[in-house]
Amino acid sequence: MATQHQQQRYRVIERIAAGGMAEVFRAESAGLEGFKKTVAIKRVLPSLSEKKQFINMFLDEARLSAHLGHSNCVQVFDIGKGDNAYFIVMEYVDGADLKAIMESLKSRGQIMPVEEACLIAVRMCEGLAYAHELKDDKGRPLNIVHRDMSPPNILITRYGEVKIADFGLAKANSQLEESQPGIIKGKFGYLSPEAAQGRDVDSRTDIYAVGIMLWEMLAGQRLFYGATDLETVRLVQRSEVPDIRTINPNVPPNLAAVLARTLTLHPETRYQTARALGEDLNRVLFSLSRAVSSFDIAKIVTAAQTEITFAKNRKAMRQSIIGTMIDEALIEFTSLDAGGASPSGPGGSVSLTSNSIVGKVPSAPEQVDWGSSLSLPKPEPEAARLPLSAELGNLSALEDEKHHSHHAAETGGRKTATTVALAAVAALALGLGAAYLAGLIPH
Repeated sequence: MATQHQQQRYRVIERIAAGGMAEVFRAESAGLEGFKKTVAIKRVLPSLSEKKQFINMFLDEARLSAHLGHSNCVQVFDIGKGDNAYFIVMEYVDGADLKAIMESLKSRGQIMPVEEACLIAVRMCEGLAYAHELKDDKGRPLNIVHRDMSPPNILITRYGEVKIADFGLAKANSQLEESQPGIIKGKFGYLSPEAAQGRDVDSRTDIYAVGIMLWEMLAGQRLFYGATDLETVRLVQRSEVPDIRTINPNVPPNLAAVLARTLTLHPETRYQTARALGEDLNRVLFSLSRAVSSFDIAKIVTAAQTEITFAKNRKAMRQSIIGTMIDEALIEFTSLDAGGASPSGPGGSVSLTSNSIVGKVPSAPEQVDWGSSLSLPKPEPEAARLPLSAELGNLSALEDEKHHSHHAAETGGRKTATTVALAAVAALALGLGAAYLAGLIPH
């Protein structure tokens, strides 16, 4: 068994998400006789590998997730360390998160249908009930509380399966990193009132978060969203929830009643278990006039995936057009040296193509093999990363990250030739920007 584990390799295909503390890759695990399986690999950024707090939280997630074996929870297969970076190998979810799905619907002027929203909430409750009630091998309750139930952590496959991800903030008896009292953890707009006040939380804080997400799916807008993080926290603390039927009259009274009980200010008057909430939501589903299943959810996910893919391809094409034109212009400028000599020296023209970026994450068809040491691609320099708005401790709220590419090239020759080339590139960049705004370059 040990030999087989040592021979296991992970081949990176592409990076699919990046955040302030971790990044996620799509990869393949290779086994005997040509066996391959697509997996997701999440690793802590090497710059944080020396920080005990972050590493302990990361190990908490891995060890806790290893206990979870439910269809509505993302499964974890392996954990390791390579190139001074810890990583987790987990189930790859081919689909989109709930945040992206709701944004896709909003961009088309739509909101989630009542039936689909209700079924998604039922599936969340099924996964939470499993985690909340889970016991160890000796029959002792693990007392798992997710504490970061939010749209980015609800993954939905293209087949309509709903899966809860990121137990990195989970509070459980098995934690390595002790929770500090009074510290707010989680995304501010999806906290429970007691969490927003820095009080101790239990499974009812997850139930409140499910209520927030269900309300937002039915309303097509955020429930608690202030101009600043502090204002958002204060809104959560007050827990003033508008009646969903004043926003969406299609919501039946029995669903509105369930939602109101889920979003009460005091935990004592809330649903006490995810199981009880799920059972009531299931009764609402059976009372609705239209039957709904995972097939219906899948249609919504597929539409969102198509829109996301189109947006990425359009952005890549736009960057490729501008980058190619600049590269071609630079090649021309570096050859315009009096006397016919290349200002960059014997090597010819200066290369500022995307291939010269240090630390560029490989994408198909370029691939990297990860062995037992997991030789990961080096991350981009810190100066190339834009700060993200992820809250402290959230290891997989991986928002889309914009990167600035810092191209480097050797320069030589006479100062006048270099100055002319730089001025020409600047002029070209300004011209391309004007052309893009004028619509001459495809948006």
